[in-house]
Amino acid sequence: TYVMRPRRRGRLFKESKLCMRRMSDTLRLLLMSVNLAGYGASDRFLGFFERDTRYEPGMEESAVDFFMRYFRNDLEYFLIASSVHANSDEVGHYGDAADDQRDANLIEGLVGAGLIKEFGFKERFGCDPSSQEYTESVEREWANIALMKAHDFPIESVRSLLVAKMVVYGLYGHCFIISLNWDLAFYPHDDFGFGVIGLGDNANVQVAHDFLAQADQLPGMHSIIRTPPTN
Repeated sequence: TYVMRPRRRGRLFKESKLCMRRMSDTLRLLLMSVNLAGYGASDRFLGFFERDTRYEPGMEESAVDFFMRYFRNDLEYFLIASSVHANSDEVGHYGDAADDQRDANLIEGLVGAGLIKEFGFKERFGCDPSSQEYTESVEREWANIALMKAHDFPIESVRSLLVAKMVVYGLYGHCFIISLNWDLAFYPHDDFGFGVIGLGDNANVQVAHDFLAQADQLPGMHSIIRTPPTN
């Protein structure tokens, strides 16, 4: 199992200094390092893992649980960089009763935890998706990335966010799990796995590659590992 360990005073002070020194630069570093139009086109894209077999129920939970177990000793230090938002016009309307109920439950919990926003696109952006105003409004919402500390939320809520990003119909926006210690950004994707992008020149490539190599051993999964260009 994975738990958030109680934070001691010394650890809090150390973490506070780290956050004061680096939090203000993290979003800038993320935006400089990640190609938001296509993560795989980022300069320091380090690879990903995904399913390589037919989908079976529970694949998304298995992938997220692997991530949570692998980094169980580091989760409390991670940041969440997210612009994730749910379109209430779509959530629960995929057409499969079980999936729709699952999606509705996930979104309700995430909104309640304060991890995502939910609103109707038609009400907020208008009824003409082909209009320039609608397009620009949607792009602004995607670009509205906020930073949050993972330990400020229940661990099950963080898990639900990652699962939801893989499967929920009507969920949009960017979602990265950031390690300041390793200068890495992990992201969940809809082929039931995670990708990794290095943030700047000091990214710990070995941590990323070890993670992906381990994921490659998971049943029904395979990894693609990339080596970033050297300067």
